Amino acid sequence: MNCQTYRQKCTLEPKFQEKEFISHQQACSDCAAFTKDMMQFEQSLIEAINVEIPDGLTQRILQGQFKKSSNLLVKFNDWLKSIFYFPPVYAIAASLFLLITMFSNGWWQANADTVFLKQEIINYIENTPQAFQIDKQKQVPAAELHMMFQKIGAKMTGDIGKVSFCKVLTLHGYRSAYMVLSGTKGPINVLLIRNSKISQPQNINHVKFKGIIRATKWGNIAIIGVGKEPLEQIAKRINEKLIWL
Repeated sequence: MNCQTYRQKCTLEPKFQEKEFISHQQACSDCAAFTKDMMQFEQSLIEAINVEIPDGLTQRILQGQFKKSSNLLVKFNDWLKSIFYFPPVYAIAASLFLLITMFSNGWWQANADTVFLKQEIINYIENTPQAFQIDKQKQVPAAELHMMFQKIGAKMTGDIGKVSFCKVLTLHGYRSAYMVLSGTKGPINVLLIRNSKISQPQNINHVKFKGIIRATKWGNIAIIGVGKEPLEQIAKRINEKLIWL
């Protein structure tokens, strides 16, 4: 079991007792810490459910949450005041109410997709040997690159740089293309994820690499490298060299 599969199961059931699940938890300190956090979160929800909520709490929260304001900071500050007027134990109950609200309006689903897709990208790079090495003697033929782009519904219109490795894969259910380019400090990993829906800019900070995920009209582009590579410029350059069909 890899970290991605483990964390997906743990999010749904932190106390899962499957043998493979337990073995991974014992072998991976990061996932063990993740499990502890999820269990603490689950306990907080249980405690919140058992809190006696005073009259008028729901109305106060709704008034704070949906109060119209042209200034987002003022709106958020007003909402905080409406919540923290109550003792801390009621704030937990208020948080639970908002959590239910976020589930109902789709906020949780959208953000869960972002978290899981981002984690899949990290896991893929961690477990792909080509991500950390450049074969200077190898260059993927243009015909092979064109075929890869065609499989995800795109067409290359110009030079994107020297590509030493490429393949088509699926990330979190999205058809994707993966390439390794030569950078100034080392390999540049590029992932083109068709129809994915991460709308806000994401940064990837890892002990071995750094990266960015950016939204495009066709999905998301993720650029992962080492050192002080100009990731934003690379993302823009590659996006400009592609037409999406």
